[in-house]
Amino acid sequence: MALTITSSEANGWLIIEVVGQVDSKTAGDLKDYLDGNVAGSAPVALELTAVPFMSSAGLRALLTLHRQTESMGVALALVGLKEEIADTMRVTGFYQYFTVYSGSHELPAAN
Repeated sequence: MALTITSSEANGWLIIEVVGQVDSKTAGDLKDYLDGNVAGSAPVALELTAVPFMSSAGLRALLTLHRQTESMGVALALVGLKEEIADTMRVTGFYQYFTVYSGSHELPAAN
């Protein structure tokens, strides 16, 4: 399954929607997209509702994004995380680094 990544803005947030599996074949595409598009002062929400599977390569891309946004001083949220992916993130200790919302409607207004 090909990975599709698009960006939009809503409520002051940069919303990056990811569609498809994030695995060893596509994680590099996600990382490249994030590196090229996350550069401003707007908080970032990674919309993952349409991501059915994420491998360890995908988790590494998320951790890299966390470090990037933290160094920039901007908020990062994961939206629509599948329970299986969230469980893996809990077991590996990655979950603690992220603010997670079930839907983009829950994102607070950006300051």
